[in-house]
Amino acid sequence: MPQATPLLRLLNLLLTPGMRTRTDPDAVFDGILAEVQRGRVPLTDADLAAVDGLRLLLADHAANPDLSGLGWMSTQDQIRDRLRNRAVVRDAQATRPGVREEPVTAPVFVVGLPRTGTTLTYHLIARHPGNRGPKLWEMTNLGLPLPAAERAKVIEKTRKRFATVGKVSPAWAHLHPLVAESEEEDFMLRAHTEMFATWGPAPRYLEWVKGADLTEDYRFLRDALQVIAAGEAPDRWVLKHPMDLWRLPEILRAFPDARFVWTHRAPSAAVASGCSMAEATQVMYTKPGRIDLDRIGQEWLEISAGGVERAMTLREQLPADAVVDVVYDDLVAEPETVLRGVFDRLDLDWTPVDAATLAAATDRTGHTPHRYTLERYGLDETQVAKAFAGYEIPASTLS
Repeated sequence: MPQATPLLRLLNLLLTPGMRTRTDPDAVFDGILAEVQRGRVPLTDADLAAVDGLRLLLADHAANPDLSGLGWMSTQDQIRDRLRNRAVVRDAQATRPGVREEPVTAPVFVVGLPRTGTTLTYHLIARHPGNRGPKLWEMTNLGLPLPAAERAKVIEKTRKRFATVGKVSPAWAHLHPLVAESEEEDFMLRAHTEMFATWGPAPRYLEWVKGADLTEDYRFLRDALQVIAAGEAPDRWVLKHPMDLWRLPEILRAFPDARFVWTHRAPSAAVASGCSMAEATQVMYTKPGRIDLDRIGQEWLEISAGGVERAMTLREQLPADAVVDVVYDDLVAEPETVLRGVFDRLDLDWTPVDAATLAAATDRTGHTPHRYTLERYGLDETQVAKAFAGYEIPASTLS
C-alpha cells in the first residue's frame, strides 16, 4: 500500500503557506502564462485557445479540499511545463523557420491500456536503428538540439529531479520508473490527457477533455518533435501513451501516414493497474488518509472502458493496414516471434540490435512484481466484464 514518506510529510509542511494561492486559480494560471512567455515570441490567440483547458484543470485541483501542499505545487509545475513547451516551440519556429520543414515520416504510435505490453513494444520499436522516441530529459527541457557538454548537464539535472520523485513516492518509482535518458510518453509534450485525473478529482476537466477534439494538440506534438530533432530527424518517430488509443482520427489528421500498434490484454489487469497508478500518484498530491479508493476505481473504469469502446468504433473508420494488433499473452509467451511479426508489418528488418534490446528488456533479474487487485478499488471481475462487454481481444496468432 503506498504511504506518505517522512520526506513527503516534510515537504507538505513546508509548502503549506503556498496553498493560499488556490483561492484564485485564474490569477495563478495567468501568472504562469506570463512567466513562460517572458523573453519569447508571444503566443497567438490560437495557441492560447489550445491550452485554455489547462485553466479548468488547475481550477479543479485548486477546488479539491484534500489537495496537499506538494500537490498544489506539482499541479502548477505540470501545467507550467505544458505552457512552456508551447512557448519554446513557437520561439524556436520564429528564430529558426526551417524547423517547420523537418521530416516526421510515418510515425508509429504504440497504443493500449496500462500493463498490456505497451512499454516493451514501445522500447523495441523506438530503439530499432534509425528510429527513436522522445526522451524524458528532452520533453522536460524542450528546445533545439544542444552541444554534447550542455546536453550532459541537462540530463544530469533531469536525473536529480526525478530521483526526488522516487524518494517522495517509492511506489510510483516502482510502478513507472522515470529514467532521464529513456523514452517517455508523448503527453509530456502535449497539453491534454485524461491522465491528469490521476492527480486527484478533476471532474470538470475530465468532462471537457472527453468531448474535446485534440487534433491541434497532436499537430503541436509534430511541431515539438521537429524542434527536438532539428537537423537530426530519425527515419521514424515512435510515440506512446495509453490515451492515444481513442484519439486515432485526431492523430491521423496531424500525422496522415501514422501507423498504430495496439496491445491487448484482459481488461481486469489493465484497470487494476491503472487504479494502482492513480493511487501511487495521489499519495504525492493528496493529504495523508484522504485518498478515495472507490472513486479511483469508478473513475478509472469509466475512462478505460469508455475509451476502448470509442477506439473500437473509430478503428472501423481507418484503413485496414493502419493498425497492428499485439496480444499480450502471445507477447509474454513468445516475445521475439510476436515482435518480429510487428516489425514485418511495419516494414522494419529485425537486426542484432533488436535482439539485444529484447534480451535486456525481458531480463527480470532482481525485479519485484507490483501487486494490485480490483477489490482494493471497490471493483470486481463482473463489473469490469460488463463495462468492457463490447471489447474482443484478437485471437492468438501463435500456433
